[in-house]
Amino acid sequence: MPEAVNQSADIRREERVETEFCAWYIPEGNSIAQKVKVRDLSQNGVKLEFPNWPDRSRRFHLALTLPGELKSARIECEWRWQLNQTIGAQFRQPLPFELLGKITDSCDGSATCLGNPPDNQGRPF
Repeated sequence: MPEAVNQSADIRREERVETEFCAWYIPEGNSIAQKVKVRDLSQNGVKLEFPNWPDRSRRFHLALTLPGELKSARIECEWRWQLNQTIGAQFRQPLPFELLGKITDSCDGSATCLGNPPDNQGRPF
């Protein structure tokens, strides 16, 4: 099997956490944020579901607010694939395991647990 195919298969084998919570999709250039559902999450990427057809931006930020935090955090992402209203994105930098744990521990299955609107001073990870 060619090396590129093996590498691609290894990426897909990465452990993913199935989730259902809201976050905010902010296209490059900081245009208007759009609420999205996070369907699964790993240290290196995310699967998002849009309520309607997304305004596609190759690079974007995923903004979320963890419980107890006052400001939303922004995670820089790069668009990888799209199937209808669902997209896959790769994080520009892997999420630290501690942050991944905070996100998954904070989500109680509610689609609104991380759904606060982003502020204009969100900090990147």
